[in-house]
Amino acid sequence: MKPAGACVALAIVLVIALGGCGGRVPSTHYYVLEPRDVFRPDAAAAVLGGWTIGVETFRVDPPYDQDRIVYRVGENSPEVGFYAYHRWAAPLARMLPRVAAATLGGVAGTKSIEPIAPGRSYDAFIGGRVLAFEEIDTSEGHRVRVRLALHLSTDEEEIWSGTVTGQAALSSDDVGDVVIEMRSALADALRSARHGIQVALLMRTP
Repeated sequence: MKPAGACVALAIVLVIALGGCGGRVPSTHYYVLEPRDVFRPDAAAAVLGGWTIGVETFRVDPPYDQDRIVYRVGENSPEVGFYAYHRWAAPLARMLPRVAAATLGGVAGTKSIEPIAPGRSYDAFIGGRVLAFEEIDTSEGHRVRVRLALHLSTDEEEIWSGTVTGQAALSSDDVGDVVIEMRSALADALRSARHGIQVALLMRTP
């Protein structure tokens, strides 16, 4: 689908040598991650005295801890590439708590799940670490992969943890479509954590 590195290097050489195409640099496109699914339990299902949970800022492993969108040529290739003119509008670490809170909202036993806000008190906290957030290109096809390590803790102890993965096939080279499928894969990964979190909470009293 790429290799973008060679294309970008060639483009830089041409810009330096010839002034580029009229001296114009390609526009940079910025993307945000927004909730794909928002769970809103009705009033009858509301839990009085349920858990109030704060979602912490996520830790992000390299090479995903920057604004450039990552791709990998080959399933397990140690080499990664970056889209030069397609970037996250904000750090993943800051965008993910809002998506996680919206997707995990409505878990039985909870009163609310929200990104941590100053001045608020919480019964427990959901933390996350980004292990993979990338496009993968192979001869068999192209897809996106999201892998997260999540944990649920009180001030005293960790009460649940798990690694979740979401994947989605790509049918287009358009980076906007890649981001849409990343959002879909992220939602799938987070949804797969709902049951484990719910069981852990229902076995305890906030």
